[in-house]
Amino acid sequence: MTELPAEVDLAAEELRGRIDGDTLTVTIDRPEKRNALTADGYHGIKTAAMIVADEPTLDFLVITGTGDAFCAGGDMNAVGNPDRRWDAFTEAYDGTPFETLGKIPKIVVCAVNGLALGGGLVMTLYADLVIASDRARMRVPDLTRGVYEAFVAARLPQRIGTLRANHLIYGNDWVEAEEAHRLGLVGKVVAHETLAAETAALLDRVRNTGPAARTAMKREMARSLPAVDASGYWASVGTAEQIEAFTAFLQKRAPQWSRTSDRDAFVSTRRPAWIPPQPDAKGSEDH
Repeated sequence: MTELPAEVDLAAEELRGRIDGDTLTVTIDRPEKRNALTADGYHGIKTAAMIVADEPTLDFLVITGTGDAFCAGGDMNAVGNPDRRWDAFTEAYDGTPFETLGKIPKIVVCAVNGLALGGGLVMTLYADLVIASDRARMRVPDLTRGVYEAFVAARLPQRIGTLRANHLIYGNDWVEAEEAHRLGLVGKVVAHETLAAETAALLDRVRNTGPAARTAMKREMARSLPAVDASGYWASVGTAEQIEAFTAFLQKRAPQWSRTSDRDAFVSTRRPAWIPPQPDAKGSEDH
């Protein structure tokens, strides 16, 4: 059997991949950007998932971060990076790793060491196990960026219930680690300094279960999950609303939402049902 290398090049500067026994650990190491992922970074995590899926001696993919962040989502400043190694043009519609994490037959673990929002939070929704430091914080900021986050919509209500999901999606409040555990966003909260050891202990417990049975169990549980509106998500990318939201974020100002509708003529025919007729300038009423 081929001996696997200890270090894995995932073709992204912010990722460190390391194989230890049956586990490939991906560490997002870009603390100066709160571990925000470039397009290369997202693609690198998907590459790691496929490596684990392929290799018979690998059973686990662990994703974690450095510093005080797990992952702050995608780096909006890195969209036009000329040094990008991944072909984000021809593979744009398949650019995120989220569904891949849920589909591979091996166990995906997110060890959340700090803040997780945007794509960082979404990765936890598609992982099989989520263990968090007591310093972890989570947030769903996507609507403030004008993003129709179909991946969140397809998984968050299933994990924590529709009403709680509504409050996180529309209210975009921060959720601290213990509250995240109470809601069901994470499976376990541990002391920050013990996160690595607790993650290792969790994997040891999982190793007591049959690999083939685990694969069958993951496949069957996935059958009950709703499909992701990925085409709708990608159709929403680059809209005027999203561009305004991203621009406002980068300029550190409130977005100026535009409100236009191709139903204006239809709506105008319905207004007389609830808006009283307005008197004209001479005191008579328009009919």
